[in-house]
Amino acid sequence: MKTINLSRVANALSEMEKNTNIIVISLSILFTFLIVSCDNKKDAIPHNIIPVASTVGDYEMLNLSQYITEIKYISLETNDSVLVSDIYQVICENEKILIDDGNCYLFDNDGKFSCTIGQRGQGPDEYHYIAHVSMCDNFIFLSDDLKLLVYDTTGCLVEKNNLQSGEFPAEYVMHTFRILPLKKDTFVMNVASSGNYYPKAILFATHQSNVEMIKEYTNYIRLNKLRASLNSLELGVMYRFKDNVRIHKNINDTIFTIDKNMEMKDAFVFDFGKYKEPLSFLEGRETTPSANNNYIFPFNISESLNHLFIEFFFGNHAPEPFEIMIMGNKTTDKRVFGVFDKRTGELTLMRQPVKGKFGFKNDIDNGPVIWPRYISSKNELVTFISAEDFLDYYDKIKTPTPEMTKIAKSISKYDNPILVIAKLKE
Repeated sequence: MKTINLSRVANALSEMEKNTNIIVISLSILFTFLIVSCDNKKDAIPHNIIPVASTVGDYEMLNLSQYITEIKYISLETNDSVLVSDIYQVICENEKILIDDGNCYLFDNDGKFSCTIGQRGQGPDEYHYIAHVSMCDNFIFLSDDLKLLVYDTTGCLVEKNNLQSGEFPAEYVMHTFRILPLKKDTFVMNVASSGNYYPKAILFATHQSNVEMIKEYTNYIRLNKLRASLNSLELGVMYRFKDNVRIHKNINDTIFTIDKNMEMKDAFVFDFGKYKEPLSFLEGRETTPSANNNYIFPFNISESLNHLFIEFFFGNHAPEPFEIMIMGNKTTDKRVFGVFDKRTGELTLMRQPVKGKFGFKNDIDNGPVIWPRYISSKNELVTFISAEDFLDYYDKIKTPTPEMTKIAKSISKYDNPILVIAKLKE
């Protein structure tokens, strides 16, 4: 009969117990991880949801250095042929700078004046006002309510298209629209509508000086009428991002994208919660004077590779309102600016770095407060500042950069604006 070594058995049992404990602990950790992971997935906000409602009341100062790697200033040439007044649009693409101040001017990348684009007037090759202007693939697209004019970068008219050809539905407001190229000879038109006709957008093609409607992107929200004061806001925002055209209208809480295959999809969705404009307000059935101040809505959006830069109207919820003069009338500015991070889904609402100035505190060179008026295809933030304001900032800086000093010594306060171009982080 074989003798049993009780000591060895005890050691084996002890080892088994240890292994069992390790397995139990490991399984417990794994189970806990799975539960937490599932809960996190349940609670996580998709990165295309812009969480406005949950962010209201939380504001912070943002420094320019958090978002850019370098900054440069370009003095736009001033001469008798080009005296820029109030700038409505600025575009920087393909080493060119396009300025719309009611007239359309082209400068090179150093700010040297190149040419005037088109001419205002009543002639067949002229425009009587600029509804919208854009630049793509070295062509400039300028529209008024009668025609779409296409120029090359030497200022030569290469194509004109009749927008009054009867192709478009009669209900849309002819003098209120924007046009952007989706691809060659194919355009997206963003319209403000009358009656109860509310398309998201219209796609059309140009052919032998006329246009042909390809499709209408119908709206799932229908109104009996639109509040009279919202016509221009209902036009909304339209801009190019890569090869897509983005569109946002106030009756929708969605930023839509139209891709090169001409399909429309959701890009981002605003979560306004209790601050969302109800249909009763949009239709004008809320008539109290304070109705407009109860809600929050975006009215300008720029997009870089990683961020959305959004201007909101905050109404009574604005934390830093201030009085301004518009056309001789005193009013209150109730805007709030915000930055949405597309990678994390985080929205940051911003404080004013200087009272009455919206944007990023310029901790790069202590120069002007910066906010994008345009984002280039090179992921550059583009804005501008008047020569007078530039000189005012310069005089207050203890140690200005050599670049700022060079510009300050070469301009007067009556010169054309100074362009600001900042390279965004990727």
